[in-house]
Amino acid sequence: MSTHAEQVDSKFVITPNCSMSWRANKLFVASLAILSFGIAGVFAIQGLWVILPFVGFEILFLTVVMYWCCLRATRREVISIDADNIQIEFGRHRIQEVQKFQRAWTSVRLYPPERSMHSGRLVMCSKGVEVEVGACLSEQDRRSLATSIEQAIATVASK
Repeated sequence: MSTHAEQVDSKFVITPNCSMSWRANKLFVASLAILSFGIAGVFAIQGLWVILPFVGFEILFLTVVMYWCCLRATRREVISIDADNIQIEFGRHRIQEVQKFQRAWTSVRLYPPERSMHSGRLVMCSKGVEVEVGACLSEQDRRSLATSIEQAIATVASK
């Protein structure tokens, strides 16, 4: 996704953990639909046909939720650090948003969770602008990423 790959000193690619592909999710939904409509068909034959619309809505809802989850799992964040700049690119299949900061003025802040059972925030700050990165990561991964980015910024600065 980066347009300046030949001069990049450090690069971090952040992606959500996608346990199943869209194809695998479609197979799961299809098998569940066959099973549900099969059971509903047995009830419909016995005169309880009112169950069929509910099964249809259930499968439709499940399909929409699975699609939404798979769509969110394709989100990518690429953080590129070179001698002068830090570039953060956001997108799915192509770059949709780019944020650029001067490396010398950029800091990494890790905010703890505001409430229990919530996630903290990892932000890159420069001249009053904050950009959140790694929202899809666990707390441990977010802390590890913050440390790695800080080390990369310090290493580039010492060159």
